[in-house]
Amino acid sequence: MKLLRSRKLLVSFFLSGLFALLCYLTIVIINDPFIGAVTVKNDQGQYLIESLEPAGQAVIKGLNVGDIVQQVNGQPTDQNRNIIKFSTIERVDSVQVLNAGGELRLVTFNRGWNGDHTGIELLLQLYIPWGSLLLFLGLSTFLYKKREHDTAAIMLILFFTAIGISYFASVAAYRSDLVGITIMYAVLPFVAILFLLFMNIYLRRYGIIFISPKLIVAMIIVFGSTSLFCLVYVWTNYMPEAVFLNARMVYHGTLIVGNFICIYQLFRKFFYYRSSRFNSLFKITLASHLAAFTPFMTMNLLPLLGGNIQILPAAFTAPFLFVLPIVYFYLLTSNQLFDVDFILTRFKYYTLLSLLPALVVTMMIAAIVSSDTVFSWVRWLQIFLIIYVVMTLFLYSKEQIDHKFRPKLFKAMYSYQDSLDRFSRKIARVMKRDDLEMVLKEEIGALLPASRIDFLVVDQVEALVIPAGVQDDEQSTAIFLLQVTESLQVGEVVELPHGLGLIIGCQKSKQYIVWIGSKTNHTRFNSDELRWLKTLANYASIVFENLYLIESLIEDLESEVKKEQATTPWILRLLFCLSENERRKLAADLHDSALQDQLLWYRRLEALMLDHPITEKLEVELDEIKEGLLDVIHQIRETCNELRPPLLKEMGIVEALESIIEHTQMRNNFAVDFRAKPFDNLLNEEQITAIYRIVQELLRNADKHARANLVTLELEQRTNIVYFHYKDDGVGMDVDYMEASFEHMGLSGIKERVASLEGEITFRSKRGKGLEVIIILPQNMTTGRSERGLLRDSYLIS
Repeated sequence: MKLLRSRKLLVSFFLSGLFALLCYLTIVIINDPFIGAVTVKNDQGQYLIESLEPAGQAVIKGLNVGDIVQQVNGQPTDQNRNIIKFSTIERVDSVQVLNAGGELRLVTFNRGWNGDHTGIELLLQLYIPWGSLLLFLGLSTFLYKKREHDTAAIMLILFFTAIGISYFASVAAYRSDLVGITIMYAVLPFVAILFLLFMNIYLRRYGIIFISPKLIVAMIIVFGSTSLFCLVYVWTNYMPEAVFLNARMVYHGTLIVGNFICIYQLFRKFFYYRSSRFNSLFKITLASHLAAFTPFMTMNLLPLLGGNIQILPAAFTAPFLFVLPIVYFYLLTSNQLFDVDFILTRFKYYTLLSLLPALVVTMMIAAIVSSDTVFSWVRWLQIFLIIYVVMTLFLYSKEQIDHKFRPKLFKAMYSYQDSLDRFSRKIARVMKRDDLEMVLKEEIGALLPASRIDFLVVDQVEALVIPAGVQDDEQSTAIFLLQVTESLQVGEVVELPHGLGLIIGCQKSKQYIVWIGSKTNHTRFNSDELRWLKTLANYASIVFENLYLIESLIEDLESEVKKEQATTPWILRLLFCLSENERRKLAADLHDSALQDQLLWYRRLEALMLDHPITEKLEVELDEIKEGLLDVIHQIRETCNELRPPLLKEMGIVEALESIIEHTQMRNNFAVDFRAKPFDNLLNEEQITAIYRIVQELLRNADKHARANLVTLELEQRTNIVYFHYKDDGVGMDVDYMEASFEHMGLSGIKERVASLEGEITFRSKRGKGLEVIIILPQNMTTGRSERGLLRDSYLIS
């Protein structure tokens, strides 16, 4: 309870301090317009304007680089604290400058709520920072409500709050406000450390160490010492300026090193876990971190190490921080990760696409600009980067605009998509090749003003095109197809002398082509039409291949039926597979309907006998009905088990046979001696089912016909074969008579099953001497090919 109160008190103090700080910074930003002039002291002790920030009041008021600042607020320049300590002209009422032409000017700045604030200044330095801060604080509030007791969430909240406050305070720091500068030195270096702590705490629950805690401690010591040195200079006069300049250089280096360590660790963990479930997490975090911090690092911090210069103002690079709250809020509120690979691919594509046009536009601007205007290389780089970013963003936005408005503005273009949807629905009902050709012809004719749509068959072996044409365009098209047909691929669209050709099928030496004649309006086929036709060709080729397989199967079945010799194994396997499928369906139907109904009636009858008084005579009759229902339920269950043996493949053949033997001995009066040697269970489901059915039929035959007292079964796995031996001491029979009566006995089914598995079966029997059956099955069956060259087992239904 005390801990909860302490936590709430701490949160209250934090929020109160944060609110007071934000109010103060807002007052500073509104009260003092941004002047944006940086000074440097020359050898004569004069203060010159070294650089000017774009859109600052110094530029608007007409100050120029090289102007000598003689007075500030009516006092000598060397008495102004901001110029002495920070080399900036900020928070002043007036300056007196001597320009290059020798003209002495007095420039005044209106401070206060109605001061010299431009719209672009308020946008970049008040509205956008406030919006960013509200986003970070809103996400932090959402996190705190959802994960109040989660240490990782608290660390993430501190990370977001530090970024938001640093961004907002940087605007006040640009005005040389001591509180704003203090926040920049005291908070900004620890943003990277907070992120590393968050990743360490978050990934610890998955057993992952993101970074060594010792390295984090070392970073805290180094970064904290550097910030402390800088703050001593800011608030006191004990440190020389030269020492501060070196400390500030180290400070900028700590910011770069901190972000580099974050990015390096993310890269390292991403490559290490790229094949695990953490792949998307590290990829999204890395991409968002790069997008948020790279512009500020490369355009602001790195140039500062080489001198007091920035390629782009921080006001342009800091808004990239918006990426962080958007990405993390999405990750926290969505159940699905966005496709970061798609986004990164688009980013690479558009950045490469924008590079050359941006260079061309920059060179055109350089050619147009007057020769009297001299820009530094930094200014030209700024111009190029602005054009480059604008072009990249334009391409991104164009894609979204196209996706939303293009179907409405250009409906004719999107009729191709409607056509594909319509065509896919139609071909789902196609059962013959002629139907496919008719549907394809109707769809192409509905959208294209083609002079003709014909179907051609190109026979490479016979060097024929069917049907053979007599007109000039038909003959030239046939000659062209015979020349290029070997290089054509299914689904390809090829340009013909008089139109286009769609390759929709290829079987053996024949290719099936749709010839689309030239358009009646004498225009060329455009890119949208070509893509649409190629998609149609791909759809049609898939259906064509399936129709060919079905027709081949039917023809092979018909040819097998016409043969007088014994049926081939693949036909038998197909029939047995179909039979087993039907057995499974029938067993499922019996179990789900008839058996459940019987159980329901049995329970209702049982409840009726318990809940209502009945006479003794009626009770006896109802008990008989109950027993009858139980018998029916038992028989249905037995029938379901026989139709579909439970867990046959999972149990393995040995355990399955032991189960059926156990049930057989419970129902019958003969004994079964089953001997099975160690089995590797390498048989497929088809072979296991066949052996199970053979044993099932032999045991049924022993019960109904053999009148045996002892049945002996042997199952053994030998080199590449399965050996099965059956023997009983029943009445036996003449083998000759048995051979002649196979069509009337269940033993004929055994012979057919063995033949389907390409095995051998031997019957030995005499009257009064019992029956002996020896079966040898190959472990690996040959597939073989049909007369049409297709794999026969491709017809089998699993």
